[in-house]
Amino acid sequence: MFLGWYDPDKKTPARFKLEDALERYARKFGRPAEACLTSPEDAAELAADRDAPALPTRGVVYIPRFTFYVGIDVEPEAEVKLAA
Repeated sequence: MFLGWYDPDKKTPARFKLEDALERYARKFGRPAEACLTSPEDAAELAADRDAPALPTRGVVYIPRFTFYVGIDVEPEAEVKLAA
């Protein structure tokens, strides 16, 4: 399950946007997020920022810039096993 977070402010570093998304996820679901999916540009910015939250982050081309999906990254095969 992921929470989508969009912040188009170009002046705000990705680190702060991710922190806001993580805080909202924890408030909404009562537990911390374990992964982040974002655009390759935002993922590169987070990787270069040593003050960014320590969270597995993956840049994927189908997510637009300034958008962050935070949550639990479950492998599709694991979901099939749970459904069986």
